[in-house]
Amino acid sequence: MVLFELVLLALGLIPLGFLALFVIAQLYPYPRRNAVEYAIRERRKYKPEGEGDKFDSLLHGNAKELKDLQVSEAKCYLSVVVPAMNEEERLPIMLNECLEYLQKREKDDKNFTYEVIVVDDGSSDRTCDVAYGYSEKGFNLSVYKLEKNAGKGGAIRNGVFCARGEYILFADADGATKFSDFLKLEEVLKTEEQDVKTGQNEQNRGQKEIVVVGSRAHLEKDSISERSLLRTILMIGFHCLVYVFAVRSVRDTQCGFKLFSRKAAAFLFPRIHVERWAFDVELLYISEVTKISVHEVSVQWHEVDGSKLAPLWTSIEMGRDILLIWMVRKVKQEMMEVDEERDAYLEDRLYMEPEISFNTFDMRFPKDVDQYLNRIEAKVISEQEEGMELVFDLVHVEAPVANALRRVLLAEVPTMAIEKIYLYQNTSVIPDEVLCHRIGLLPVKADPRKFDFPSKPFVPISDGVEVTEEPEGNENEHIILEVNVKCTTNKDSEKGEKDPEKAFHNYKLYSGQFDWIPIGNQAKTFKKNHLSMVHDDIIVAKLRPGQEVEARCHCVKGIGRDHAKFSPVCTATYRLLPEIILKSEVTGEKAERLQTCFSKGVIELEEKKGKKVAKVVDARRDTCSRNVFRYEDLKDLVELRKKKDHFIFSVESTGALTSRELVKEACKVIREKAHNLHSLFDQKLNALSEKQA
Repeated sequence: MVLFELVLLALGLIPLGFLALFVIAQLYPYPRRNAVEYAIRERRKYKPEGEGDKFDSLLHGNAKELKDLQVSEAKCYLSVVVPAMNEEERLPIMLNECLEYLQKREKDDKNFTYEVIVVDDGSSDRTCDVAYGYSEKGFNLSVYKLEKNAGKGGAIRNGVFCARGEYILFADADGATKFSDFLKLEEVLKTEEQDVKTGQNEQNRGQKEIVVVGSRAHLEKDSISERSLLRTILMIGFHCLVYVFAVRSVRDTQCGFKLFSRKAAAFLFPRIHVERWAFDVELLYISEVTKISVHEVSVQWHEVDGSKLAPLWTSIEMGRDILLIWMVRKVKQEMMEVDEERDAYLEDRLYMEPEISFNTFDMRFPKDVDQYLNRIEAKVISEQEEGMELVFDLVHVEAPVANALRRVLLAEVPTMAIEKIYLYQNTSVIPDEVLCHRIGLLPVKADPRKFDFPSKPFVPISDGVEVTEEPEGNENEHIILEVNVKCTTNKDSEKGEKDPEKAFHNYKLYSGQFDWIPIGNQAKTFKKNHLSMVHDDIIVAKLRPGQEVEARCHCVKGIGRDHAKFSPVCTATYRLLPEIILKSEVTGEKAERLQTCFSKGVIELEEKKGKKVAKVVDARRDTCSRNVFRYEDLKDLVELRKKKDHFIFSVESTGALTSRELVKEACKVIREKAHNLHSLFDQKLNALSEKQA
């Protein structure tokens, strides 16, 4: 009976719990922001008087989606972010310990540089001025002031977006964690970064996605943790909630001492929603699901008086956050979207090495057709004045789609071409069949969209190939071009003239000497668009006095799949957009040698502090020769890759239509194929349904 009453009590508490969560959600709603704009917005350093300098930004770029933002180059070794609200008394203790360690480390290690960013989270006391005082003492410390309280997660998030370090550490302002334990976190992170081949991590610093979490979970014997009884009880309950609904790989998610590689921070912080006490849980949850490397390291910690945290109320608020994280990620399947976004962020590049290329195959397929179509972009890069050559970018499509467009351009966009030649006279030295082949490949300037495909075989063929009479032709299907040229002696030329151009008339038979013979109403229909050969200066044959060529050519509509003469393009090619990443600064003689390894205009040298520094100016020009891999001292300084969903198309028309029109016609052909396939599926399914009925 008692058990039954307990069950009823528990069931009664469930709706009360959800009601409490709803009330808290109304009191403390989540901020609604554009994630891209928030990540790259301008932030300025605090100054008591006037406007401070602008902070650098972790991310940059003109993009609509987070995955298209670029990670800015690091400018120091370590960034320390310290969130603080009304901490004018406790903050100096923490900063003294922190800066003492950083200054000593900088003095002992010439490669170590640091910055400290104190984020004032809407304090009502002198926290801002206390922190600013350290910068006036010569420490590399900056202050960012939030006018309104954003919560601990919001403060850290703002600080991280300003960070310049290869590694980014956030530490609580109360100094509860011994700052020198940063070394333990750093050792784990650097071990994870080590190159498998060389055992060195210099070229990989900050480039791998790694998170190292300080822990008070007694993972080592020398770990020290001192807490009050109430906080210990609430902590255990909170950890159970976290384990059930969110993170399972980290025992202590709430220790305010976490180290991130620059790349991990750039991926994680723009994607979190929770900005108060449970933001750590969401960070680690995203890391866990998206398979970012997470390590937990024991640190020394002690409880410090003066905490702003109200244990009971904060526990309820954090419980609310965890449940809402779970609901957002699980019920709305947002985590799946983040996972796919991360896959694109990491896997949409093809990586090149001296002899092979990696990550060439891609199994990521979009689940929503409308979303996929809305992402596709096409941008014209250059177009010849006459429209015969076109270069354009096709972005966010897979290789099969791009290749389908290329193949349709080559073989399935129709044009008009010579199908039959009625050769009445040929006394040149060129055999009849060779002459007819040459004439048959001349491109015809006629809009194929104004003609129909042949409705019947052009010339009936029985047992032989002789034709007794030339047919008249159909004005909707045919074009007739006629040539009648005879070479004669130029009586006005000087005696003994050896130059045939001067000695003879019609010494060369040009494509421009073919005349259009209108059929039916064609003269009226094509009055403004005279039908002819595309080019007038193609040499068909060379003649001598007395030699002549007389022929009538019948043109029909066809596609390149039937014969190459119908192909509307000279070339239709694509290549992937190259990317060249300089892993570290290349200067002096190395920079000059690096420049010679790439196509002209890819690498430029700029003067920087009296030395030449290599800079990637236009990777698009690169032909991907991989010459840089020939040099042992250069090959590890550069990463060559290509964007797998960014295609650079080059289309050159034969002249019947402009390249731009050809691309449009190719898209129409692909659309028609898709409609036909859809229709065939419908017919098959209907047939199966009728059969089962």
